[in-house]
Amino acid sequence: MSVQRYRRKPVQEDREDQFAARYEPGQPLDDLLAVARMADDIAEVREVVFPSGKRVLLAWYTHYPDDHPAEPKYETVEPGEYLVFSPGHFFLYSTDEAGWRQFYDLVPEEGEKR
Repeated sequence: MSVQRYRRKPVQEDREDQFAARYEPGQPLDDLLAVARMADDIAEVREVVFPSGKRVLLAWYTHYPDDHPAEPKYETVEPGEYLVFSPGHFFLYSTDEAGWRQFYDLVPEEGEKR
């Protein structure tokens, strides 16, 4: 057996749940809209196709910071990535599979065995 080297993952002090939907080009955007509306009841999502054929998801929502007036925010999501809502920080972000594996475990649905 050869020697293997491992590095500890960062300690997650903030173990809050994150809500996410995966962007698959050409598929219905209902789940992505549901995630966006967790950040803002009037959030919108749209698939954008550039002249080159590149596709991205654009999510628009209103951010309400504590220290200044509300402001529009945009999040772009590449194909195969996830649009995510963070309830503890109350904002949207995008991540990929590697981001999930690095920091989060999938929480099974009710009644589903781990």
